[in-house]
Amino acid sequence: MGVWGRCVAFLLTAGLFVGVAGDVRAQPSEGGAAAAESLFQEARKLMDAKRFAEACPKLAASHKLAPAVGTLLNLADCYERNGQLASAWVRFHEAIALAQRLGRPDREKTATDRADKLEPRLIKLTIKGRESGLEVKLDGNVLDAAALGTPVPVDPGKHTIDASAKGKKPFNTVIDVTDRARTPSVDIPSLEMENEAKGTSPPPAESPRPSDDGKRAGSTQRILGIAGMGLGGAGVILGAVFGLRTSSKWSEAKDQHCTGTQTGIECDRTGVELATDAKNAGTISTISFIAGGVFLAGGAVLFLTAPSGPKKRDATVGLGFGLGSVSLGGTF
Repeated sequence: MGVWGRCVAFLLTAGLFVGVAGDVRAQPSEGGAAAAESLFQEARKLMDAKRFAEACPKLAASHKLAPAVGTLLNLADCYERNGQLASAWVRFHEAIALAQRLGRPDREKTATDRADKLEPRLIKLTIKGRESGLEVKLDGNVLDAAALGTPVPVDPGKHTIDASAKGKKPFNTVIDVTDRARTPSVDIPSLEMENEAKGTSPPPAESPRPSDDGKRAGSTQRILGIAGMGLGGAGVILGAVFGLRTSSKWSEAKDQHCTGTQTGIECDRTGVELATDAKNAGTISTISFIAGGVFLAGGAVLFLTAPSGPKKRDATVGLGFGLGSVSLGGTF
C-alpha cells in the first residue's frame, strides 16, 4: 500500500469521518430503515436551505443506520459545501471503493471525478516526529508510522496532536488550521524522560567544607603585610641614617670650611661640597621617612585585616629596631 493509500486508510478509520456504504442497502431493521430514510429526507431539505452544518450530521446518522453509496455521495457533497473539504474527499474515496466492490462504474466515476477536483483545494497537515517508538494521535486517532512526515488532509479548525513513547513525558499541542496556510506542519520535539518530567531534583550539592582557600588567602595577605611593614621599617631606618649624615656633613662644613659675614655665610670649595652633600642626604632622608611611614601603615592594615580561616586566632605582632636593623615578629 502506497503512502496515499495509507493516508486514505487512516482517514477512513479515524473517526473524523463516518461510514461505509453501498447503493444497495444493508439489511437494517425495519425501524432503522425508516429512521434512516426520515433523516435522509430531512437532511436534503436542510441542504436545499443551505443549512449544511445541520444537514451533514443527519446524513451521517442516516448512513450509519442504513449504509448506501447514494447517502455517501450526498454526505460528501454536504461536507464540501460546508467547507469540510478533507471530510468530503474521504467520503468520495469511500464511495469509490464501495462502488468498485459492488460493480457500479457509474457511481465510481462520479465519486472519482468529484474527489479529483477536490484534491488541489485540500489543506494538508504534516506531522514530523523522529523519536524512537513514538505513537502519535491526531484528534484522538492513532496515526500509522508511515503517515509521519506525509501531508494528511484535514478540515479547517482546531486539531489536537498527542505524542508519547515508553518512559517519556507525553507531548500534546493544538493547531488551528485555516485556509490561509494550506500546508501547515507540526514538529514533535524530543520527549523528556519521565524522571526529568516529574521534576526530580539533582542530588543536593555538598555544602562546602571549610577549605584551605581562606587560610591561603589570609596567609598571603599576612605575608604581604609583613613585607610591607618590613619595607616601611627599612625606610624609616634609612631616613634616620641619612638624617644623621645630613647633620654631620652640615656641621663639618659650618665648623671647618664656612665663616659668617655681613652678607651671609661664605664657604670654601670643600665647604660647598659638604653643604651640597648635606642637602642631598636631607632629601633622601625625607623621602625615606615618608615612604617608610606609608609602607608601615599599609603593611599593618594588610596584616591585621587578613582572614584567619574557620578558626580565629588572636594575632600579635611586634616590631623592634636595632642599630642598622629592623626585626618583626608575631603569632597568628
